Amino acid sequence: MAAAAKVAVGTVSRVLNTPEAVGPEIRQRVLDAIAQINYKPLRRRNKGGLAPNAPGVQRFRGNIGVLLIGMDDSLTHLPVISEALHGVELAMAAEGINLLLANVPSADRVPAFLAKNQVDGLIIKSPLLGDLRACASPALVEAINRLPHVWLLGKPDSGEGDMCGFDFDVGARTAAEYLHARGHRRIGYLHPRPGQTRSESLKRAITLHMQRMGMSVRYFEKLITPEVRWPLPAITNPIDILPLLERWENLPAADRPTAIVVSADSIAVQVYQALHRKNLVIGRDVSLLSFNHERPLVMGLNPALTTIDVRAEAIGRRAVEQLLWRIRNKADAVPTKILVEPQLVEGNSVAVLKPTD
Repeated sequence: MAAAAKVAVGTVSRVLNTPEAVGPEIRQRVLDAIAQINYKPLRRRNKGGLAPNAPGVQRFRGNIGVLLIGMDDSLTHLPVISEALHGVELAMAAEGINLLLANVPSADRVPAFLAKNQVDGLIIKSPLLGDLRACASPALVEAINRLPHVWLLGKPDSGEGDMCGFDFDVGARTAAEYLHARGHRRIGYLHPRPGQTRSESLKRAITLHMQRMGMSVRYFEKLITPEVRWPLPAITNPIDILPLLERWENLPAADRPTAIVVSADSIAVQVYQALHRKNLVIGRDVSLLSFNHERPLVMGLNPALTTIDVRAEAIGRRAVEQLLWRIRNKADAVPTKILVEPQLVEGNSVAVLKPTD
């Protein structure tokens, strides 16, 4: 809905909950989008996931907060995040639970529903670059840690609690085996945002599996930014990618990787544009494999992108299941990591090499 109205997710929440806080033009745009997709707000049902009046159990309000922190609009609108949030919404609707949404781009305040103790638990999405305690206000961190919560699609440094994401090891093994089967032995890992938890985890897993299979891996990385501040934007400009591709292009042909791997389709889109500027063709001059399977981003790419589907909607659903379990089992202090197994979606961006290539 936010994407259809071309506004932030938090703006949609304000229109639904505090419409007077939104200007008339933007409010009407959101209302038009709501009417267009026939959206109906979640309502509480009697089949809720917890027994509200069980003996010895704190009263269950039937409200769960979805908290987006530290991300600007370009990041909150990424399809992989929207799809995971859609999975969260579907799972809550099935359980008859109310969803309260807050977007805090600078992670500098405590949302009202959290300050007023109106929710039973939290689903949280944050950037995966930067330390939570360094980038968020102490009051917000304390409020988060006071409640059962699950981090969605990864947990930031110093973040506590449960996490639901995709299985990096399975994804990396799938990518390595696919590239190896198509004749690629020299691989480049293009990494425009070093230090990001997700990209670093993929980098380690991809390196391990490719080296095990006798493949070489070369890294094309930016220098690590000494200080990270939230809100963190998405990478949306080929200019961020061009210097890394020039390093790849300037290598001798015998050493140059024949395939490039990136950690997200949003980066792959920039690679397509940057290579087009150089009159280089993906699938002919270099192969490309990505992660996420974000259909709105990749549907117009030519050749079609080969990507690893992280199954974001399933991750969102599983995050709700884990949160409900955590609410029932507050005494269990052991953090839990739920990993959903990804799967390959084959396009035409990875060429089949002859033995002499």
